[in-house]
Amino acid sequence: MPTISVIVPVYKVEPYIRKCVDSILGQTFSDIQVILVDDGSPDQCGKICDEYAKQDNRVEVIHKENGGLSDARNAGIPYAKGEYIIFLDSDDYIENDMFEYMYTRIKDSGADMATCGLYEVYKDRIEAQKEEVDFVCAGEEAFRCILRGHTIRGEIWNKLIRKSCIEDLRFPKGRLYEDIYYTVDLMQRIKKVAVGTKPKYYYLHREDSITGKAYRPKVFDIIDGYTKNYEVVKEKFPSLTQEAECLWIWSRFIVLDKMLLQEDYKKLEGYQDLKRFIRGHILTILRNPYFQPKRKISSVVLCVNTGLYRKMVFMSEEKKK
Repeated sequence: MPTISVIVPVYKVEPYIRKCVDSILGQTFSDIQVILVDDGSPDQCGKICDEYAKQDNRVEVIHKENGGLSDARNAGIPYAKGEYIIFLDSDDYIENDMFEYMYTRIKDSGADMATCGLYEVYKDRIEAQKEEVDFVCAGEEAFRCILRGHTIRGEIWNKLIRKSCIEDLRFPKGRLYEDIYYTVDLMQRIKKVAVGTKPKYYYLHREDSITGKAYRPKVFDIIDGYTKNYEVVKEKFPSLTQEAECLWIWSRFIVLDKMLLQEDYKKLEGYQDLKRFIRGHILTILRNPYFQPKRKISSVVLCVNTGLYRKMVFMSEEKKK
């Protein structure tokens, strides 16, 4: 039986899939099972996956009708034979010792989950996450790090997880920002985490990615996701309420900012409601210690002059390019 099962959803990533799979198969820790889930990809991805399965007996391929990222991940879970599971995205790639690094940390500590840091890959540069001293902590403290966006990223792809903790847990089908929904359920099951920040995962920023596209109504899922987080935290992790409250409100800014990048933003459904919500919570924003000073200032600007705030959004967007 393999020690680690690697689940990789595959859909319309023909230019990237070989680099991803090669980086997995070239790991220094080789006791792995690689589950490539062809989510009805219309390009040559399915054929490429089958080629890998013929070349390496560690690779298994599942072909299914298109159901989205969550559905593809869920389809791979019942086939996982390893003691640990990791979910990777098929347009990303990893350092050749990523699994060894995470597995050593999780075994030495007896943790339920291990993490690593990442490199953010842009068209013209690669930026490494700030590296800090590795440590082991309780699940609640790790969740605090995730909510604060400090030390541990909230996405699922930099986490090696004990299978027994999640074999009956599924990603929400049909949602954008599915990791937001999944992580809050995951962290209720995790007792101990081996936190590592050495960059091992290369996360590719694509302009045509699902979450990177321009505004569309589905982006409201981020508000729904962080509302779920906020409600769960208040009940299960009350000491983390302010952190969750920050994200609950911050998610409105994410949607509003995408709206403001559109010419017809004033006509978009929900636009006025978002402005009213933020203005109605301005005192909460100013009092919450987890809102950055820049966001507090921009919130005040929004309350005073929407046009000026919109200019700030465009300036911020330009800096990201």
